Amino acid sequence: MAHRSLYRPLFVLGLVACCAAYAAAQDTPRAHPLTNLPPAGEISTGYFFPGYPTRQFIAGEPVKVVLGVRNEASENYNISMIMGSLNNAQEFRAYYWNFTQQLYFQIVEPSKELSVEYTFLPPKDLPPNDYQVALTVFYEAADGFKSTTFFNQTITVLEKGQLIDWKLIFLYAIFIGLVFAGAYFAWSAVKESPIYKNVVGKRTRKVEVSRAYNDDEWVKGTPYDNFRKKKAAAANKGSPKKGQ
Repeated sequence: MAHRSLYRPLFVLGLVACCAAYAAAQDTPRAHPLTNLPPAGEISTGYFFPGYPTRQFIAGEPVKVVLGVRNEASENYNISMIMGSLNNAQEFRAYYWNFTQQLYFQIVEPSKELSVEYTFLPPKDLPPNDYQVALTVFYEAADGFKSTTFFNQTITVLEKGQLIDWKLIFLYAIFIGLVFAGAYFAWSAVKESPIYKNVVGKRTRKVEVSRAYNDDEWVKGTPYDNFRKKKAAAANKGSPKKGQ
């Protein structure tokens, strides 16, 4: 009976200690996979961006990257997942965004190659600027997980363009309006100047004289010429003579 009464407090204390340890484990934040990367394995990688060869991405538009993996080890590698992050271009430790992980679980045998696609999304409200993107592939070997960062370079994020740039159209409209207004006022000033009036007046008189002369030569010897002469003679005959 004495032994049973002794074991009971010890059992309660052990149970409380286990509960406390479990609660502490639940409260402890789990490390992000990109924070403490596993060591690299024996693989070689290659990549390309089908839609963005210049690595100028659009905010809010998905970006696809194709990763090629070649297993240089003597054991199978299980390509498990790819993750990435968006970081400050000048200070890599200052990260802005973690891209969603994508799972694969595809086996690549020794001396074999495998291609997978990974798609990430730059945030829609991301300001246009230069950033640094790091993309890491995780794979499992016999002795545990390994990782290889296959892309870690500076990229440019651009603002999504509009189908119709109304601001630019408005600026063009203002510019064209100013040009036409300036041309109109310049023409009005030139038109009212004495020099312009003298030049245009002389040209108009010359044109009128030239037309009259041309009309006489054109109708000379025609019935209309005879009719015009008879009409002029009749008019002269009917007019009072001087001195009467």
